[in-house]
Amino acid sequence: MKKYIVMIMIVFVGAYFSSCQKEGAKLYDVEVTVMYPAGYTPTTMANIKVTVTNNLTSKLDSARTDADGIAAFRLEEGTYTIAASTVTTEFAFNGILENKIVSATILTFDINLVAVSMQGGLVFKEIYYTGSRTPDDKTYFADQFHEIYNNSDSVIYLDGLCIGVLEPTATNPSAWVDGQGNLLDRLPVSFHAWMWPGSGTTYPLAPRTSIVLAQDGIDHKTDPAGNPTSPVNLGNAHWETYVEAPGKDTDTPGVPNLTLMYTTSATMFDWLHSVFGAAVIIFRLPTGLDYQTFVSNPENFSTKPGTTSTTQYFMVHKDWVIDAVEIVQADPTKQNKRLPTSLDAVVTQQQRHMADNRQHKH
Repeated sequence: MKKYIVMIMIVFVGAYFSSCQKEGAKLYDVEVTVMYPAGYTPTTMANIKVTVTNNLTSKLDSARTDADGIAAFRLEEGTYTIAASTVTTEFAFNGILENKIVSATILTFDINLVAVSMQGGLVFKEIYYTGSRTPDDKTYFADQFHEIYNNSDSVIYLDGLCIGVLEPTATNPSAWVDGQGNLLDRLPVSFHAWMWPGSGTTYPLAPRTSIVLAQDGIDHKTDPAGNPTSPVNLGNAHWETYVEAPGKDTDTPGVPNLTLMYTTSATMFDWLHSVFGAAVIIFRLPTGLDYQTFVSNPENFSTKPGTTSTTQYFMVHKDWVIDAVEIVQADPTKQNKRLPTSLDAVVTQQQRHMADNRQHKH
């Protein structure tokens, strides 16, 4: 009986000291200085929201900047994600720092904001990539499409606009990272890299209107080459991706084709947006750089880090990206990023469910 009582006392005392040690954890005074992009002069540096999230415990703290653009925190030693955001009538400003260590010797951080115009521009409006099942329960992917919307009040010319999906094409951890695990500034395009043709002002897209880019521009529900159980009619698609080289793709009459700039597979005869969830980008090459010059320069390509693969990937700098969407699986353990957070900081519920079969009529 006495042994039992002593055991309880030991457990109680141990728990007490453990609790005291946790409650008395060392806290450090940490300052985060927020900076606007070069060339932008803010009316005030105060009231910018800054959040810090402990990567281990997921504990989140938030604060507002003072007149000097500094937000103050009391934080335990650990690894943190630091984010800042504010909105004006013209721009939304966002910035993020990942995997930053707080310790007795590291107590200050600078975070650079990136401006996104509130007036909009070209954005992905809808992405259908899951494909459908045929009446005999086989897979059918030829009805994939991407819809791109002019979210501005001005005409935007499609000439020279480019599109591609990134490697890895499934939601696996990316190998394209630096020594600290941060995604690289250049993004690897897998499969085919496409570009809209034109001389610069050939293909205008009016404000608040969209175009549909089809893998195959047919009515997939009624065409003999289609799938009667497909949910989409792409018979009036504005563009399609026709892969001529392997000789197996069908060129739909009356639907103009994008220009194929480069492919990682000479035998792949359809532009397949991976059904396992790919990141997709629209971008433009730097002004004055034609695609033939780009693809003839070996410095614009790279093999996959950490592998012996000889496949050369078409590398796009993140600064050239106009819009990007990260599509991931519902399983949180498979939601690995392939886009830098400056392009796609948050994977929204809408993006996660872009795989839903939806009617699309033209």
